[in-house]
Amino acid sequence: MTQTRSVSWQDDKIKMAVYEPFPGVQVMKVSVRAPGFIEERRKSNRLEINFCVSGRFECEFTKRDIAILKPGDMAISLFDGENGINSYSRFPMDFYEGISILLDCDIAEEWLKEHLEVFDIHLQILRERLLEAHWYWAGEAGTRCEHVFRELYDSIAYEETAYIRLKTAELFLLLCRSVQPQRENGYLPGGQVELVKHIRDHMITDSEGYSSTEQLAREHGMTSAQLQKLFREIYGMPIYRYLKEYRLERAAVELINTSNPVMEVALNAGFTNASKFSEGFRKRYKMTPTAYRKQYNLNRKRDSSVKME
Repeated sequence: MTQTRSVSWQDDKIKMAVYEPFPGVQVMKVSVRAPGFIEERRKSNRLEINFCVSGRFECEFTKRDIAILKPGDMAISLFDGENGINSYSRFPMDFYEGISILLDCDIAEEWLKEHLEVFDIHLQILRERLLEAHWYWAGEAGTRCEHVFRELYDSIAYEETAYIRLKTAELFLLLCRSVQPQRENGYLPGGQVELVKHIRDHMITDSEGYSSTEQLAREHGMTSAQLQKLFREIYGMPIYRYLKEYRLERAAVELINTSNPVMEVALNAGFTNASKFSEGFRKRYKMTPTAYRKQYNLNRKRDSSVKME
């Protein structure tokens, strides 16, 4: 059955609806209204899979090992008792909603083999395909996996055991057949990582956009090309794309948490042109800002009515 657990973080709350579709697997619907928390990862031979539904999730395993999730992204990490033992989960917008799946590989593998052998799900293959020789990976979930993640997220409110079990197995089956792209593993000194993170923090709070990339690079003793290269190595995308997606996500969070007019939301997120904001939002979320707010409120009402029943 489902159990709901609340964890206090100063004046905010972290809520998780935890479901165990079968032994060795916990599926959690996560809702965060907090800046972050520290997680200890001392157990071995376990996998954690995260999928971002809305908001933004940045997990810092070490000074140079950072996994960043925006809506539609997933991450997988290995609990091996050595890497990322103390990780810091950061939520830049003080808002995050997503799915987290914890697997005790030995127990889950045994149950899958006995009860779902026809699906031919092997967690060792899943691990090898997604991680290869690494211990964590983050990136786009892909169209098919994202669809199943979102179905799983929505279904937890209904507590339908068979359906949640089926969707979890379907997700594992798809992930076993996934091939993730190669990533670069260049060494970055801790000082450079901290410097780029500092510059990133400056850019996302500079909603007026007065500081150019060239100006910021010059102020910190590097060229624009050097800054762009370091930024891409740490955050996995060019600066312009990162800032645009961050501002759209910030607008999406304000849309569902306030009743502010759309134009005010756009200005608060750093957009001065309403038509360009709407165009960018529609391209990113496949609907207008107004429709996005309406859809979220309908889903929230549906979940509330299910809990009351």
